[in-house]
Amino acid sequence: MTQTPTYTGDLKLILNDDLDWDINYINGQPEMTDGFETQDLLAVFGEPDFWQNDLTTDPNEQYISEFPAVILNGRVDDKTLKAGIAAIKKALQFKITTNQAETIKVTGGVLNVFGLYWIIEITKGGIIGKYTINWDRGTVSLIKEQT
Repeated sequence: MTQTPTYTGDLKLILNDDLDWDINYINGQPEMTDGFETQDLLAVFGEPDFWQNDLTTDPNEQYISEFPAVILNGRVDDKTLKAGIAAIKKALQFKITTNQAETIKVTGGVLNVFGLYWIIEITKGGIIGKYTINWDRGTVSLIKEQT
């Protein structure tokens, strides 16, 4: 069965096992998503040597997040949980500065003995996006909640 490409939304970036990002192409068309917005994904997971930072020399347009270092060197403890909350809030602050959101709320907790989770709520005139980042046994997954 052939999958029908979606031409609207944001470019779907897929986190692979090497903690690098892939793009899936279907009949030459990149797969798109209405899930975690691409700019939010790049903001949360962007590192100084991340490819998108080569597209501009303006530091205000670059995505440099502390979150990847938090989960790379983190342990399943309160310190990592709080550091993740702070890093995600800082990474998404641009949405408030650019009036794309009214508030950014980040909470989290212990997923199990091997992992943590963070819940992100981005609001503007009501919740416009709610996402969960699960970090379990060193693997990251993103889940979009229905709003």
